[in-house]
Amino acid sequence: QRVTTRPPTSRCSHTAEVYASLLVRMLSPRFFEELRTKQQLGYLVSMSSALHEGFRYITCSVQTEFPPEFVRARIDDSLEEHLRWVEAELDEAEFARQRAGLVANLAQAPKNLGEEFGRFWEEIVKQRYDFGRRDRKRSALESATLPELRAFVREHVRTASRLYVEVRSIAPGAGRQPPDAATTGALPAAAAPDRVWRSEDDVEHFRASARWVSHRDEERAASAVASRL
Repeated sequence: QRVTTRPPTSRCSHTAEVYASLLVRMLSPRFFEELRTKQQLGYLVSMSSALHEGFRYITCSVQTEFPPEFVRARIDDSLEEHLRWVEAELDEAEFARQRAGLVANLAQAPKNLGEEFGRFWEEIVKQRYDFGRRDRKRSALESATLPELRAFVREHVRTASRLYVEVRSIAPGAGRQPPDAATTGALPAAAAPDRVWRSEDDVEHFRASARWVSHRDEERAASAVASRL
């Protein structure tokens, strides 16, 4: 079974990309340490940042034998704990170290032709054609600040809605029971979603009733402006 939590931090923007990347760099090892090493919820545990359909996402995934509702609650608890750490305990020295590491990664030249091709191909696939995006991201990271990261967490990450994707095993067997359930018989409470899609009919109903927002023209305009800066 696999549980994925994806809070869209904000509409696509250069600022969102910079601070989402910084946040994931800082929290990913802590997320793995807590859920994989300490709680042993599953072998595959990851946190990443990606752009999908005009929104910047932070994605938290766990492949597990435990009930999805239990793991979903543990992901939310861990994310909340780590966001509090960023808001209250992260110091300037650690922030500067993480920022410098990410800047150094972005400054690296492609190691081979395939890696260089991948960098260009991403822009072509997304129809942005913004081939200077990586260099501008590195430049923006060099001027990123801890107060602005905390503002990003407060104003965008915490206020974002969350999409939970659960892939459930159909293999026979009950799977592993959570530690709490073994003693109390009750699963830890997970936040109840405001809507659930379980079938193709649910998807079609959502598609018909949703308000669709065009973002490609916005991305092209933003890229054109950024390329002139």
